[in-house]
Amino acid sequence: MKDSSDRNRRRRHRCASADGDSSDLFFGGGSGRRRRDHKTAQLCRQVFWALSMALGDCADDVLRELSVQDVMPAPDAGRLLVKVSFSAASDVVAVADVMARLDQATGFLRREVAAAITRKRAPELMFVLVPEAGSESGDSASKEVGQ
Repeated sequence: MKDSSDRNRRRRHRCASADGDSSDLFFGGGSGRRRRDHKTAQLCRQVFWALSMALGDCADDVLRELSVQDVMPAPDAGRLLVKVSFSAASDVVAVADVMARLDQATGFLRREVAAAITRKRAPELMFVLVPEAGSESGDSASKEVGQ
């Protein structure tokens, strides 16, 4: 027959190591937040790839020269901040012109994202033009365009 003191010691250790909230013990702690963060990161990766492909297939020459640098939730997965920059070989075009073209193409880009992901609603897209990662120009070329 097993000694019940080992079992009781393990139970006390589990209860003592909890943060004091009994719901965390029952519902598994903060795993829901980690799962949400994982799903949001997964959505951002899917949107990154979908926008990279959609910009490459765009009819507009200026938009075809853009490359997606990063996609981040802003503030959550319902609205995503997309950082784009010019590819190294492209001619520099006025920031206002690029942002206006992105604003006109937002509907098309959002449809492409909706086709690439499985969600009830496609996220809103906000674009920010950032300097190329290897570029040394420190100009403030970031302007937001929302849907």
